[in-house]
Amino acid sequence: MKTPCETASKYVLPSIRALIAKKLVDKYRFTKLNAALRLGMSPTAMSKYLAEKRGAAIGASDEIDSLAEGVARSISEGKITPEEYVEKLCNICMVYRQSDNVCKRR
Repeated sequence: MKTPCETASKYVLPSIRALIAKKLVDKYRFTKLNAALRLGMSPTAMSKYLAEKRGAAIGASDEIDSLAEGVARSISEGKITPEEYVEKLCNICMVYRQSDNVCKRR
């Protein structure tokens, strides 16, 4: 049996990162390279997120989508530090884990 954090690190966090990455590129018109730099990932990882080869394992509720949108908007406006980004990822993950999701299944 995997712990909720193990499951989250494998499925939930990549899905949240993919959601934010797509918003930065599609809505806020970041280049793949700029989005990758702002999210602290390689351009190759960014391409995998955008192509849904990584991070497409879970569906996002309206609440998760809204939280991801807030993060993407803050990044696009330059109003978030890398430390705040990590904190917001953790917060979104906790919201997801509190809902009925893969982290609670055993």
